[in-house]
Amino acid sequence: MKPGAKAASLNAEDLRFFLAVRQARSIKGGARILGVDHSTASRRLASLEEALGARLFERTPEGLIETDVAVAIAPLAERIEALTNELEDAANAAAGVPSGPVRIAVSPVVAEHFLIPHLPGLMKRFPDIAFDIHADISRRSLSKREADIAIRQNPQGTPIAEPSALAVKVAKLAIAAYASPEYLERVGRPARPVRSLAGHAMIRTSWSPGETWNTGLDEPAGYVVSVYPFSSATVAAVAGLGIAVLPCLGSDKDPRLARISDVIATYDMWVVTTPEVRNNPRVLVVKDALVELIRAASAELAGEV
Repeated sequence: MKPGAKAASLNAEDLRFFLAVRQARSIKGGARILGVDHSTASRRLASLEEALGARLFERTPEGLIETDVAVAIAPLAERIEALTNELEDAANAAAGVPSGPVRIAVSPVVAEHFLIPHLPGLMKRFPDIAFDIHADISRRSLSKREADIAIRQNPQGTPIAEPSALAVKVAKLAIAAYASPEYLERVGRPARPVRSLAGHAMIRTSWSPGETWNTGLDEPAGYVVSVYPFSSATVAAVAGLGIAVLPCLGSDKDPRLARISDVIATYDMWVVTTPEVRNNPRVLVVKDALVELIRAASAELAGEV
């Protein structure tokens, strides 16, 4: 900054963008975390650098590298963000009105086949709440306030990620084996319960239960293709490439698929929040509504419908 020049005022909101970019080590990744476009994140970061009179990141082929200034201000920025969130929560609690944004982190499968279909009812029930759905295979951190509520699936008996989280176990998410009617007409339907998949083709995914189940059969199927992300396995099965292990949620109702096995495995479903939002009325009413909706659909989620 030139001597005598007037310093730009520091906007606390810009600190959120700094922390997101720092976490992702890229402006694009930071923008994705906050649900904004790249240009917005870049502009807000530049605004903070101008206010501080210093660069916060050096750009390298491997990504952004923090400067000494960024390292120095990061703990303070995190404290400011936490205090801002507490201030907003306290104001909402005092007002007692469930209004404002609620960010929900959820897997793509549960978002597509459960949460989003229920959004019209939730929006009608809570007209002053703005729902922000983050459907992603990567888990957003509740402790860092990247989401207010998370709907998570964990292998049975394993704890949720954040030890301090407030978690309610609400249902079980089942998985089973599926194939298209065209594939079954061409190759044949295996006997049930499935003991052998000799002569069948299996679609490998990044989700391990399917591979564990197949290799445990008396005669496993051969793998014809590997797909990623996991949602692509449904497309591959519908295309008649082979058998895929999929969540019963969505797959049981899909007329393009036929279930060929009993339930292979189940995952515990949790609705998770953090102690910091216990006095936030909008988060609490949405959390309670999600618990109610998921428990009401427990049979469908468990593959019993």
